[in-house]
Parts: sequence; C-alpha cells; structure tokens
Amino acid sequence: MLNTVLAHGVGSRGDLPLPFYLFGIGAAVALMATFVSLSFFWHRAWLPAAATGRSLGMAFGRVLDVVAVPARLASLALFVLALASSVSGAEVGSQRFGPLTVYVALWVGMAMVAAVFGDVWRVLNPFETIAGAIEWTAGKLGLPQLEDTDEIPGGYWPAVVALGWFLFFELCYHDGTANSAVGGAMIAYTVGMVGGSAVYGRRWLRQADAFGVLFSLLAKMAPIHRDDTGAVRLRPPLSGLATVAPRIDLLAVLLVVLGGTTFDSLAGSTLWRDLVGTHRGWTATGINTLGMVIVIAVMAALYYLGSLAVGWFTNQTATVVARRFAHSLVPIVLGYTVAHYFSLLVLDGGQNFLRLLSNPFDRGSNWFGTADWAVNFFLVSTDAIAWVQFSAIVIGHIAAVLVAHDRAVETSDASEATWAQRPMLLVMVFYSVVGLWLLQKA
Repeated sequence: MLNTVLAHGVGSRGDLPLPFYLFGIGAAVALMATFVSLSFFWHRAWLPAAATGRSLGMAFGRVLDVVAVPARLASLALFVLALASSVSGAEVGSQRFGPLTVYVALWVGMAMVAAVFGDVWRVLNPFETIAGAIEWTAGKLGLPQLEDTDEIPGGYWPAVVALGWFLFFELCYHDGTANSAVGGAMIAYTVGMVGGSAVYGRRWLRQADAFGVLFSLLAKMAPIHRDDTGAVRLRPPLSGLATVAPRIDLLAVLLVVLGGTTFDSLAGSTLWRDLVGTHRGWTATGINTLGMVIVIAVMAALYYLGSLAVGWFTNQTATVVARRFAHSLVPIVLGYTVAHYFSLLVLDGGQNFLRLLSNPFDRGSNWFGTADWAVNFFLVSTDAIAWVQFSAIVIGHIAAVLVAHDRAVETSDASEATWAQRPMLLVMVFYSVVGLWLLQKA
C-alpha cells in the first residue's frame, strides 16, 4: 500500500548480511576507537578556521545566479503540479504524485542534496518565490514594503512546531498519504509561510519554514557554500557545522527530527505491532502520536542526561552544554535519514516519482518520457541496502564525535576534553546501536 511505501520505505531492511550483534559491536568499537584516537591526534579546534574555505571567485557565483532563475521557476512549477495533482485526486494505480513529491522528493531527496551541495533549498523554496512575487507586485503598485528584521519573535520555535506537525502528518495521521489530506496540508502550509512573510518579512521563511531550517543545518556539512558577498567557496566537509549558532530552539529542531525518524523505524517494526497491536482510523492516529511524542522525549532526555554529565565534569550547566554541542547532532540526523530512507529514495518511492512526473493526472500523458517506466526492485540489492544503512549510521555518529571533540578542545586540552565527553559518547553509542536494532526489526 502507498501508506506503507511512503512512511516506511520498501523491501526487507531486516535482511542483514551478518548477525545483528556483529553490526552493533562494530558500531560501538568504531565510535570508541574514534573517540580515543581524537584525544591523541586532535589537540586544537580546527573546524572554525576551516569553515571559511577557499573562494572559487565571484564569476562562479554569477553563473549560479543565472542558473538559479530557471531552477526557482522549475521548483515552483513542481510544487504547483504536486498541489494540483493532489487536489484533483489523481492516482496512477496505487501511486499519487502529490504525496510522492512531498514525502520522497522533498523530505528525503532534498535533505541528501543539501548535505552534499549546500543550501540549495534557499534557491528552490517555492514559498520564497511566492513571497518574492507578492513583494514585487506590491512594489509596482506603490504599496509600502516590509523590511526584514534580524529575528522574528519566537526564534526558531515556529519551525519546531511546523516540523512536529509535518511528522505527525507523515507518521501518525491514519490518512496522511491521501490526496485530499496532502493537498489540504500543502495549502495550509503555504498560507502559513507566505502569510508570515507578509507580517515579518522574508526572515520568517528563514526561521519558520521547517524544511528550510532543517536543510540549512544539513547544508552546514556540505563542502560548498556561498559567503555574504555571494562568492562560492569550497571547504572541508563538516567544517561549516562550527558556524551553527548554539541555540536551544535549533537543538529542538534536530531532536524532533531525530526522534521522529527513530519512531518511524519503531512503527515499522514487528516490535511495535507486538506492543500496540493493529489499529485503524483515529485510534491508530492517537496511538502513533503518543508513541512519537514518547520517542522524541526519550531521545531528548538521553541527550540532556549526557549534557548533564558533561556539565558535571566541566562545571557548566546542562543547558549550556546542550546548546554548545547541538551541532554535533546534525551528522546523526543525516545518518538516520540515509539509513532509514535510502531504499525508499532509490527503489519504489523515487522511481515512481519520476514515473508519475510525466503523468501526474493519470490522463495518459508522457511529458518527459518516463510514464512507462517500470519500478526496478533489483536496482540495489538487499545486502547493499543493509551496508548503506550500517555505514550511514556509523559514519554519522563518528562525524558527531569528531565535531563534538573539536568544540570541546576550544576551551580545554585534548585529554580533558576526552574525559569530559565520555558520557556523550555513551549516548552516541546508544543512538547508533538502537538505530541499527530498529532497522533490523522491520
């Protein structure tokens, strides 16, 4: 069923090529070895200076500005097409173009693109394009222009709320993949984003758009970025995370996504069915919502306890520690995303999105020559999927340990930093092992 495909991927993620305990031990050993090695070889903070990168010059930036115009229009066209397809109720077999666009192309695909190519969403964001068009029209009509503020009231908490709402819709609501539901959600979200920008200016989209805030955090890991002058720069991967502001609301964004993705694994597992049974309708919605809230709370509590222990060693409050090391969760979020949704992106979900792109209204069209494509379930083997999942989770946590260590040695020597960070290492090990365990329980 489409609901299963969109929410939990495809194929058997439990077909590990080796026993689970070997994967779990391997993950724990890799993290501990990284942790110990850093104390010997990483004695000073390196990422803040590296985050500046090397400029590729203004010419490359100007080329990207030219390319950005058609890219922005194409993104807006895709958004309108997905909305129109959803509102029309079009289905091709059991597949629906609107939900595939939101849950696969946007939520999964754009997250991975941002981590590699930088903050592409800032260019492609259709809400930004719509808000810009409204501002341009208002200017032509001689209406007063609203100036951007440095920060909107509430900081990034509107994005936290928006993320929670999206995850509820995707993972908990019993009819979240229906065309009518997705179409209505797209309209409501557009009104919220464009309406907010009309009140607070374009800054609203920087802080309230759940996708924009998350993708901008993931983009900090990318080797490509643009500075304030518009020049394109190359920098070492992960170094941009050193520029993430130490804020509780940004930490909340990451914990909500991390907890939501973990719940997605749990909800697709045999363990969840054994715990709560099989339910439908609003009963299922209520149980799933409670389950997701509990999982997010558990993930947040573990991070807080780790911060509390680190603070005890370093004479800092748990809140200060939690803010200071929030950026270390970004690689873990990416690792969980790749591990959980890789099969969805490359198999059923991603291939059906490309297929329906040529025929979004089920009227026999074939705009891009992909309408007759058949889904190739043998494009990637189950063993390859398992290794990608294992690698994504382990590498994500290794990167998190590295980023956290780099922040720790800013104010203390390597041995002291290693000693103080041991409680957070245990949290990272727990996150990685549980993530692998839930994947193999699916």
